[in-house]
Amino acid sequence: MANDIKILKNQVNELTVVFLLIAVILGTLLRISLIIIYPLIAIFVAAYFRLRVSHSLLMLLGLAGTSTFLSFFPHLFWRYKAFSLFYMLPFLLLLFADPGKERFKNINLLDIFMKCLAFVALINDLVGFMQVIRHPGSDDSFTGIYSQFSISLNGLMLLNAVIFFYYFVKYIYLKHTANLFISLFFLLSAVLCFYGAGLAVCIVAFIMSFFSINVKSFFKTFFGGILSIILIYFLMMMIKPDTLNYNITNIKKLSSFNGSNGARKLTSFYNYFISYPLNAKDFLFGSGPGTYNSRSAFMVGSPSYFREVSFIKDTEQPYYFKHYAYSLWNEKNTIQSLYLDGFRNQPFSSILAFLGEYGILFTAAFVFLYFMHYRRMAKLYSLYKNDPQISTSFRLLKFLILLLPLLLLIDNYFEYPEIMLLILLGLKTAEINLFTKMQANAA
Repeated sequence: MANDIKILKNQVNELTVVFLLIAVILGTLLRISLIIIYPLIAIFVAAYFRLRVSHSLLMLLGLAGTSTFLSFFPHLFWRYKAFSLFYMLPFLLLLFADPGKERFKNINLLDIFMKCLAFVALINDLVGFMQVIRHPGSDDSFTGIYSQFSISLNGLMLLNAVIFFYYFVKYIYLKHTANLFISLFFLLSAVLCFYGAGLAVCIVAFIMSFFSINVKSFFKTFFGGILSIILIYFLMMMIKPDTLNYNITNIKKLSSFNGSNGARKLTSFYNYFISYPLNAKDFLFGSGPGTYNSRSAFMVGSPSYFREVSFIKDTEQPYYFKHYAYSLWNEKNTIQSLYLDGFRNQPFSSILAFLGEYGILFTAAFVFLYFMHYRRMAKLYSLYKNDPQISTSFRLLKFLILLLPLLLLIDNYFEYPEIMLLILLGLKTAEINLFTKMQANAA
């Protein structure tokens, strides 16, 4: 018995060190290193937790490989494709690989991971509060030690939002008041990042994560969602009314679309539907990774983007990228004097990258297998829903399952490793908790 306790303690300490190192990479300026080490971390996580290759993973890898192979004719564009696959392969691996035989029994992996994230985020947010006090007139002063590299405050907002949700559901199921105050602290930190689109999709995922098909749950979800929107509205009104008005203006302008000079976020989708369906091969299998609306396309093909890493640049631009994506976002129409850099005019979307670059077959398979993956988790949860720990794990899993496609819709998020690792590790640790419970009961 004493030996078992010692082994358990050693495993907890080992996991804490591993998750803390990952949290430091995700939640500080060290995230810049993910440009190089992202696939290595994905492979490490898969090996460390003994993840197994699933049929879903093999199917999607096969479709992505087919799209890549067919796109080599007539143009290679190898830099675009290599860079896109650099992001896609770790993403598919961590999302669709199945938990294997669990070696961390009787350990709540998700809780350790979230505590490590919360520790790093706490340091960051405390520094951020001091920055806001020193520069109250700035909308982007709340950076802490996260830095403004790459996705900047948007990523910090999502980090805080995920931690908020975890501790909020932990309060719901465990009834510890401390968890409520912790969740409210991280909610305030998320609001201070002033990322309107991110807050909007988080609210949608928050509401839907509690939704189920019965009258009582419907009204609880509906009124909980309304209260959440009201709370965030008044927090932004008190802290930064100008930012609130800016976001409301963006919503109004998005509601009226004009194909020629309307919001470029919508124009990017319009461009897909007037171009790709005209070519059967490109419509079905895509024009190739990184050749249309992905972050990779802009990193490799835009002369004014990522100039400090010139070895990835290519002077030639793929057809769809050149005519239907780069035309919406270049140095001529994004200069600050035009004031067109808001969310509504950023023509980026990973869903568009999936459709255009990997094809409708890959995208449809991804959506179907993603839904079936969730269904399997929901079925497991139905067996153990009276366990508060399992309920907390499943509720966060559902929140992240809903949040991920929303993020893929509004920006090129699958190519931001700091966000994908955050969400995928949250999903995988919650999933392992469910499988561990099932294996323990089966034994």
